Amino acid sequence: LFVRSVRHVPYARVQNIDTVQGPLHRLLGVVEVRLETASGSEPEAVFRVISQAHLADLRARVFGVAGAAPASAPAPDGAFFRMSAADVALYGFFSQRGLVLVGGALVALREFASWQGIEERLAPGLERMGEGASRLGPWAWLALGVLALAALQLGSLLWAFSTLHGFQIERVGEDLRTTCGLLTRQTASLPRTRVQFLEVRQGLLQRWLGRATVRALSAGGDSTQDTQMARKWLVPLCAEHALGAILLEVQPAADFAAVEWRALHPRARRRMLWRELLRLEPLAQLAWFHSVALGLGATLAAAALAFLHARLRARNLAWGSSAEALFLRDGVLTRRLACVRFEKIQALALAQTPLDRRARMARITLDTAGAGGRELRLVLPFLGLREALRLARRL
Repeated sequence: LFVRSVRHVPYARVQNIDTVQGPLHRLLGVVEVRLETASGSEPEAVFRVISQAHLADLRARVFGVAGAAPASAPAPDGAFFRMSAADVALYGFFSQRGLVLVGGALVALREFASWQGIEERLAPGLERMGEGASRLGPWAWLALGVLALAALQLGSLLWAFSTLHGFQIERVGEDLRTTCGLLTRQTASLPRTRVQFLEVRQGLLQRWLGRATVRALSAGGDSTQDTQMARKWLVPLCAEHALGAILLEVQPAADFAAVEWRALHPRARRRMLWRELLRLEPLAQLAWFHSVALGLGATLAAAALAFLHARLRARNLAWGSSAEALFLRDGVLTRRLACVRFEKIQALALAQTPLDRRARMARITLDTAGAGGRELRLVLPFLGLREALRLARRL
């Protein structure tokens, strides 16, 4: 009103277009739009209220100047992935957001209500509960625990269904458009040509259930909140057998099934073992202050755990390359697959610690564009020095 500001954002510099439609937005046929560039974690521009026609024109101008070739015809229903109700429920179970809902309710009570008045009202009931608690048997306590756990799970399910209801990804030309939300509809647009980093994650429970999550990051910052799932994950949860088709639509170069994985330096497992021992030994040393037997047992347990972790990680950690991209496989409990196309690499660093130099090993770190920090970085550790130098020259 008093200090006027004008900001110019070239269409070609826009990385993401995210929209949010609350119930009032949907009632009035308008939308809130966030434009993100590679300049930082905050949105470059926010349009609180614009019409759907202006949004369509904005998308056409931004993604029309990308210079991408026309895409193949999309699926008949316009979406190549729809999240099933079972996967939404599983995601709610994995996320355990029921605890967050309970914590938020307590914070709201403390902020907007008289906390002293609430304590005065609850004090008599709590005293009676304390008197009756001693008369409750173990089965009654077990039933109360089960009821509390069920309430938390119900809260997690309600959060998941309200946030991820109708989750789908459609491809419009080169634009990947994600839509989800029950009351508040969220939409995130990401051109395939601007994907900087692609990652597939599988936790232990997800592997047992044959599920996986997919994340595609661009150079634009992630200014969304945790509840805005349209940008946080490209695919929050999907069946493992559907990964191939999804990755083909998102990034054809990310063909993990065709990668010839290369093992690390033969001494990598020994290096990992020493690293894990140094990490666990301080905890074992604390047990020696209690008793010799406990200290000896803790030391042996730490050594066994370090040996098992180093062995499993050395077996899973590998890298590979194709004509277009570099790949990494890592993880013990949580497995991770990552892909970076060569044309998206902004900087390369080859580093050697004193132990690396003694073992004739090196580490390569690849950075891509954007403000994602470590999320947009690929690290290849424990490479043989000659292999690392050859790879660095190639990249």
